[in-house]
Amino acid sequence: MRTFALCVLLSASLLPGCLAVGAAAGGVVAANRVLDSNVYVTQLNCDSREAWNTTKKFLAENSKELIEWDDAARVAKANIDESIVTVTIETLDLDRCEMTVSAKKYLATLNDGEMAKIITERLVRRMTK
Repeated sequence: MRTFALCVLLSASLLPGCLAVGAAAGGVVAANRVLDSNVYVTQLNCDSREAWNTTKKFLAENSKELIEWDDAARVAKANIDESIVTVTIETLDLDRCEMTVSAKKYLATLNDGEMAKIITERLVRRMTK
């Protein structure tokens, strides 16, 4: 019983320090998040319609095959360098949107985080021009 009480007291004294470190680390990466090893989420300061049109054009230019897209849901899929890349655009505000990029390879069985990162960086670079 003493050991349990001692563990509770020690963990309670360390908890505020852990929260401060977690809050400081989370504040640095507010505009770009990695949800999974292959999913990148980026908040953009542009109109979602403009971002959606740029995304479709970008994927069509970089894919050797036809791309699939759904204008209502704003989801597009393309086969780029043997990876299946999925891009989703969501409206946050009048001039703000959120772009989610994920990639899988080998018949959608393995996560391809490197490809998702490359596509995210190239799309953001194109949208900021």
